[in-house]
Order: sequence, then C-alpha cells, then structure tokens
Amino acid sequence: MLGGTKLSFWPFIQTVGTTLSPYGSGTDGVLLTSPAIEGTLDPFQHAGGIYSLKNDGAVAMLTGADNANFSFGDATIDSPFSCGAWILLEEAVGTVRSIVAKYRSAAVAAREYDFRFTTAGKLEMELFDDSAAASEIATSTGTALTPFIWQFVTMTYDGGETAPVINLYINATSVHDGTSVETGAYVAMEDLTETLQVGSRNTSAVAQLFVGRVALPFITGTELTAANVTTIYNIGRKLLGIAN
Repeated sequence: MLGGTKLSFWPFIQTVGTTLSPYGSGTDGVLLTSPAIEGTLDPFQHAGGIYSLKNDGAVAMLTGADNANFSFGDATIDSPFSCGAWILLEEAVGTVRSIVAKYRSAAVAAREYDFRFTTAGKLEMELFDDSAAASEIATSTGTALTPFIWQFVTMTYDGGETAPVINLYINATSVHDGTSVETGAYVAMEDLTETLQVGSRNTSAVAQLFVGRVALPFITGTELTAANVTTIYNIGRKLLGIAN
C-alpha cells in the first residue's frame, strides 16, 4: 500500500537499545537512532504486537541519518511523497510540534520539509526551497487535533512544485483542500544534509519536540490516495487495538 519507492516504515518492534529498524519488502529506509528505548521512551506493546514510544519533550526522540531516500526535490523539480504516523498528544494544544521533518534552520540551514501542527492544533505541511528562502505551506482548514487520544495523521504531496497539491488527513478524514500559500519564489526542494527526524526538527538545536506517544511512522515516495490513507488507517487501528 505504501509503494516501493523511497519507502521507510518503522513499526517499532524493538524494546531495548538505541536503534529502530525499518520493515517491509522494498523498504529503502535506514535505522532510526534514539535515546535508550527501554530507559527513556517507555515502550508500550499494543494488541497487534507493535510498540508505541513516548517522548517527554526533553530530548530529540528519533533521528534517521541523512539519506537520498528522505529527499524529494533536486532544486529544479519536486517528486511526490507522503508521510504520517499515529500520535497521542499528551499536552494541551498551544505549542508548535513537528511530526516528521527534514528541516534545519539553526547553524547552517538545510531546510526541506516539516510536517507539524500549529499552536491551534491544526496540521501543517511546509515545503522549503532553501536556496531561494521560499516556501509552500498548507495549513489545515478542518478539524484540529484532540489531545489524549490516538489519531492517525497523514500528509500527501503530488510533487507539482509550480501548482502544489498538499492533502492533510486526521484519521483518514481530509482536513484540507490541497491548497498552499507560497512565500517568496518557490522552485523546488533540494537534497540537503539535515537528518530525518520523527517528533522534532533541527538536529543542531532541537526544536518543536513532540510531547506524547508515536507509533507506526512512515515516509514514502508515493502520493497516497484518500483510499490508501483509509486502508492504512484501518490497519493501524487493528495493530494498536483501537475499536473506533
């Protein structure tokens, strides 16, 4: 369902150590590194056998080394991609938090994308053209996130840099109409040196740290359809043991 192009899916099946392996036939992903899983991330096993991990907002949660499979622009054109995760926000909304990002604004900037939510709890996706200091930002026009319950958050991008279509979903329900706001003269993302981060951004000065639990994160070089998102959501519900 996630496709086989630039696919990375981490089901969290380890409970000790400091690395988490990708899983699945055709995956191109790399290890995620973390603080000591058993001592810092409080692994909890769900009905389907997978684990969720907890971040308290104090340290960077999960980081994947810079890899071409995490970049979706070549400074001239963008390519389609999607990313998402199950999240359980354990604080009231009011602070910007990153979900999946390859974005460094501190020290030597290396900005590509940041899937996050706003102070109002609205999903937001930023695509950044670093050499032009220009961006395309899609902000949810629908339902905000609800703290203290599991929710499946997803973004999809068609790769159409001149007229981008970015879709945002909560629990497989669209919360955005695909439009974005351009700032500057956006051309395309670039393949830069920042790491991939799940639950934060800015390796050199970690920011926007997520507070709560994360499960089943993924990123793939495919523009998922609404039907794809629904299928993945239903599979995730079973793995997490969520009835409704």
